Amino acid sequence: MEIHAKAHMETLFYDDSSAYENYSCTVKLNGPDITIEYEGDDGDLVYYKGQEHGDGHYELASKEVNGKATLHRFKDAKLLEGSWIENGARGMWRIRLED
Repeated sequence: MEIHAKAHMETLFYDDSSAYENYSCTVKLNGPDITIEYEGDDGDLVYYKGQEHGDGHYELASKEVNGKATLHRFKDAKLLEGSWIENGARGMWRIRLED
């Protein structure tokens, strides 16, 4: 299992504003499985879990925020990028993997 406990997640865009947020997160890669965990605005942990569908293309879901997301990554790259939908809001995110 590949664990990046000091990764950084940037939210780049919201539908209704140009908000930008930066969170610390943990990324766990285990074969085709991926888990992203971070502390949400209310202090509770949020988990996005999913699987790889094609080389470096992930589909994820989160029960905590009623979310669906995608992430994309070139082989062995330290950057994942994609989009998300949470409770009807839409945006894009970028995760930088740090060790």
